[in-house]
Amino acid sequence: MERTYQIIDNQVVEVATGEILCDAITPEGITSQTALEAVLERIGKAEAVLAGKKAHHDSIRANMAKIEQGEQAKVQYLRDLYESHIETYAKERLAGQKSKTLLTAYGNVSFRTTAGGVRVADKSLALATAHKFGWVEAIKTTEEFQISKLTSDQKNLVLETVPEGFVVVPDSETMTVKVLA
Repeated sequence: MERTYQIIDNQVVEVATGEILCDAITPEGITSQTALEAVLERIGKAEAVLAGKKAHHDSIRANMAKIEQGEQAKVQYLRDLYESHIETYAKERLAGQKSKTLLTAYGNVSFRTTAGGVRVADKSLALATAHKFGWVEAIKTTEEFQISKLTSDQKNLVLETVPEGFVVVPDSETMTVKVLA
């Protein structure tokens, strides 16, 4: 185990922080049961102090986790409460503008358009459909369906018929609310 202390000017100093831990002790040889017990007692007390501090820190971390969990619930509540209002207001403010981001002193509201199209809803059903229609170029050797390998005609067929394993997703827009810390 790497030594985490140094002896400097007859003091024990922690290497990482430079903190003085205690005065250095000149060890005496252990020549009796009493001397052995005194050394073991000293080590045991130091370990007990360490264990107590670790337990104290663990309880603080557990309480902080509970506090953070409560604060996270509050954040989620506020987002759920206000997101539709934020979206309505931001879209009104950005109407007719090229920018899709509304900047404020406390955060930004931005919109990003996600293209609609064919998406795989169930990989195994999509794979079975690809086998059924002979779309071998869209099937990986590992038997994973790759929608990107469908031709335009194949995608149009999926759009028209929506076979098992596929779903047609309309164009959509996502909103991101970033709060500055």
